[in-house]
Amino acid sequence: MSVTVSRPGSFGTVASRRLSHVQDALLVCVSAAFFVSHARYALDTGSLTNVFFAIEQGLLAAMFLTRRRSQFTSTRVFDWVVAFASWLPLAMRPLETHGTAASTGSVIQMVGLTLVIVSFATLGRSFGVVAANRGLKIGGPYRLVRHPIYFSHSVTLLGVVIANFNWINLTIALVATSCQFFRMDAEERVLAATSDYATYKERVRYRLIPGLY
Repeated sequence: MSVTVSRPGSFGTVASRRLSHVQDALLVCVSAAFFVSHARYALDTGSLTNVFFAIEQGLLAAMFLTRRRSQFTSTRVFDWVVAFASWLPLAMRPLETHGTAASTGSVIQMVGLTLVIVSFATLGRSFGVVAANRGLKIGGPYRLVRHPIYFSHSVTLLGVVIANFNWINLTIALVATSCQFFRMDAEERVLAATSDYATYKERVRYRLIPGLY
């Protein structure tokens, strides 16, 4: 279901297109690099968790290469800061942990990554990082909550922290999760310029967890 912008507001068309191209180039490089890193680690160690991470990063690279051009991309500096701050988890460091914490954390990570992959597949060419209008998706997990990718990332981060607990990793996870809420606000502000999103928001009331939030 595609959307049309009824009032462009302060989003400059030329500036937003340039920012979108720069964003795509950078993120393809980042995603491809982490795909290679996770794939090599999975091959070397047999880590199933890293297989899921490799699939996630491979999908990201593909979506950045093929996604549709946005009608408008936010040029607000804060929106860009919180968008790229959500990549902070890439700075989280693995620890040599064993036992219940390691196995439980790994299972939670794989559950979260499976949800991420399903959400990515549903969003397809409408995927974005910085708040933009690339069309509205209402199928799959988007029938349950308005931001299933953010929920899925939160589950994945929980698993990473459990399996690799220290205060640095926990702090990174908390900061990244906080930024997700600002990203949701920014995305909904951009999409609120369309009557289609208002209808969708009435039908799907919850952002992350049905019945709670």
